[in-house]
Amino acid sequence: MTGSLRDYARAALGAGLGILLTGGMAGLVIAEAPAADWHTAVFLIAPMGASAVILFCLPSSPLAQPWALLAGNTLAALSGVLFAQWLPDFPVTAAALAMLSAIALMFAFRCLHPPSGAVALTAVLGGEPIWQLGFGFIWWPVLANSLLLVLTAWIYHRLTGYRYPVADHDHAAATPTHMRYQFGFTPEDLQQALGQSHEVLDIHHSQLQHLLEQTELIAYHRKLEAITCEQIMRPVETTFEYGDPLEAAWHTMLAQTEPAVPVVNKAKLVIGILSLSDFVRHAQASSYREVGPALQRLIRWSPTTHSDKAEVVGQIMTTPAITIQAQMHLMHTIPLMTSHHLQLLPVVDASNKLVGLLTQTDVIRALYR
Repeated sequence: MTGSLRDYARAALGAGLGILLTGGMAGLVIAEAPAADWHTAVFLIAPMGASAVILFCLPSSPLAQPWALLAGNTLAALSGVLFAQWLPDFPVTAAALAMLSAIALMFAFRCLHPPSGAVALTAVLGGEPIWQLGFGFIWWPVLANSLLLVLTAWIYHRLTGYRYPVADHDHAAATPTHMRYQFGFTPEDLQQALGQSHEVLDIHHSQLQHLLEQTELIAYHRKLEAITCEQIMRPVETTFEYGDPLEAAWHTMLAQTEPAVPVVNKAKLVIGILSLSDFVRHAQASSYREVGPALQRLIRWSPTTHSDKAEVVGQIMTTPAITIQAQMHLMHTIPLMTSHHLQLLPVVDASNKLVGLLTQTDVIRALYR
């Protein structure tokens, strides 16, 4: 079981107050009735105790929602009275058929409420005071008790800071949109999995989805908060300097697997990032057919002392470069990469000198190790 001692005490107190108020108000109605015998009148039935446990201990359960309790108890009472009158000489058979039909009706009307089974049995086996009520048993005490208990639960939960009844989350996102990229399943996936389980679960599918997403989020933080960039970064094999010729840089880029190459100065401080997209952007091709010729014109070294086009790496690199500290936790790299659409992050030490590289592949590998 989950919850604190405060939650347990709140639930127990609520259930006690629920029965006290439900029985007390129903008893007052009986007391005001003419010629009523308070000691023999039926004003509170035992199944309400089980309903109180669910309403006050498990208020977010689908079984505890008002429709489940009100409709479930009413349909169960109807089934019980019908079979009690049809088979008065066969109480066991009547009880079994009442239970069967009550469950079938609750499934059909989507109002499954376990204590309703006891309501059906009470109608069949409750004795002379119950049998004398006939079909009136459905309205009094079953529906009256149910309404009073739901009203008490609604007031109590509201006063103690809990939501009841639980809102339907069918059309509401369980997590903010910007967090959805973290999770590997969709609501449709969850519905399919629930359909394959062939079981009736005591939890709404939207609440189950929220719980699973929160579990993934906790695991995500646990993993990434324990990993620093220094632990998973890859060594720097290639760097460029500001004055490196474009033609040489182009051939170097084509020969390596990294999506980009850091550009550093003499002190190994990162001053920019060079990627193939920088070449394409500065080639300024007018159409896709012109991309090849435009790139050739861009990277070809100009023999003259003056040129109208870029000639060196520093003229086309992306700057300023976004870097990340080696001791920084990996979880801080996700917002940087996603918000700035980065495939590679240079990793620097306390002096801001380049010490490694971190790619999207490195981050994904860390998540699943």
